[in-house]
Amino acid sequence: MKFWAVPVAAMSLTFAACAPMPTQRDLSQMSGAEMYESLCASCHGARGEGDGPVAPLIKIHVPDLTRIAQREGGEFPAEDVHRTIDGRFDRPAHGSRDMPVWGWQFYRGETANDPGERARVDAMIGKLVEYLRSIQKG
Repeated sequence: MKFWAVPVAAMSLTFAACAPMPTQRDLSQMSGAEMYESLCASCHGARGEGDGPVAPLIKIHVPDLTRIAQREGGEFPAEDVHRTIDGRFDRPAHGSRDMPVWGWQFYRGETANDPGERARVDAMIGKLVEYLRSIQKG
């Protein structure tokens, strides 16, 4: 077996467990729950508990998204969650960022400076944030 065969096999399993990326038009028409299922559940799990089928293949522990508020003293940090999904907020003390930078993925081409496009992407991320708020435990 060649030295790269194991990482390639792991990547194949990773991609097999992920649903295909919906088109931008599809994403902007989805609810937060639908976007979560399409984009996040493969790692974070169907219920957001960090137990998705890809989680064992990731080098860091995949966080339980149902306990964000609990980890923050009972207050759901909506702006921090928004910035984390968007890619503007990174927690360097916790290691490198393994999560995709969805903010950039949601843009259609290189239009991040377009205020209308920024508003569309912010609204999409806002749906995900509200969904995550809705699944908080404790």
